[in-house]
Amino acid sequence: MNVKGIAKPLVNALVDRTLHLSQGRNAGCIGFLDEEGIVATHTEIVDGGLSGIPLRILLSKMTSMEGKSLIEGLSALSERSVIIMTRPGKTGLITDVSGVDFFNMPIINIGVKNDGLAGIGLITPKEEHFDLATESEQINLATLGSLTMEDEKDVLRQGNLLSLKYLDVSRELEAVDKEARLVVNPKSMVRLSYPRLSIDVLDKTLAEHLVSKSKEVGQGREVATIAVVEDGKVSSAGRIVKGGMGYVPSRLLASSAVDISAKSLMQIYSELIPENGVIVHTHPGGTGVMHIGDANAGPGTWGRAIIAIGHDAVGEIRGATAIEVSDKIYQLADEDERLNQEFFNAETPEMESTIRNRKFGVAQEYTDLCKPIQIQ
Repeated sequence: MNVKGIAKPLVNALVDRTLHLSQGRNAGCIGFLDEEGIVATHTEIVDGGLSGIPLRILLSKMTSMEGKSLIEGLSALSERSVIIMTRPGKTGLITDVSGVDFFNMPIINIGVKNDGLAGIGLITPKEEHFDLATESEQINLATLGSLTMEDEKDVLRQGNLLSLKYLDVSRELEAVDKEARLVVNPKSMVRLSYPRLSIDVLDKTLAEHLVSKSKEVGQGREVATIAVVEDGKVSSAGRIVKGGMGYVPSRLLASSAVDISAKSLMQIYSELIPENGVIVHTHPGGTGVMHIGDANAGPGTWGRAIIAIGHDAVGEIRGATAIEVSDKIYQLADEDERLNQEFFNAETPEMESTIRNRKFGVAQEYTDLCKPIQIQ
């Protein structure tokens, strides 16, 4: 897909919306490439919130997101789709590959500075970009495995050298004189729909291997694997990978079960991870109870259940819970995105307090979705 330009009226509309929003908030939409390689047709512009562009709201301009994960919503986008976002205070230069890795489609960044357009950057899906993302995840974790200051210096040196590669991942895109056209409520059909699996039992051997590895890496680092569920029981499907403090990177997690070389996250989780695949990880120092971050990393993004195993410092298992795929997960995700938008509309301290308190309430409701499971 050769992107040659973007319509000036669309660029101007996005810049104007960003300036109107102010407060460092961005704006975005989904664009569509025409036969001439120009992005002129687009969905309704979406306002950025506390965490940038709300992806569920963005995708809802193309398809119904009711009861759907992000990956299922993304499957409704055509091969000619492009993600467009403004970058307040930036020039439009793209210096990371996380967006193109996740969406597996071109990303256009529109820089907004000094009350106007600063520049337009484009990055397109390439195999080397996906491998660069893997390398980045590995280096980010390597510092945790450093045993001496010299080891850590070497890792940081590698990270700085890797950063230089990111300077060349994007190119400048031209704004062209062409009429922009808004597409309203196309409601495309999703091509992915994952089964909602009930989880009752976690294989004891798998749990023990995970906790043993978690104890081995120490320092509060999590370990994880992709497993499979059959008739309610979760069993091993691959090797165990090391994560960081409170997280396991998505690419390295997937590599526990499949070959991720030269593939985007969208390709990996939609084409390679089996439909009955689930995420199993450790919570060092915990009991297995999870939170909003776990729910978003599992059902919210990938449409897969997630399991946490809590254990103490000596490797004693305290418990395990699962957050299964359910309508409630997506209702909470939708509400959380709305609250992130409403935060900026609060006109009094009382209104802001109400919004903040409800955000805490949403987080608590995610935790309430943790279902205790047996280990046997």
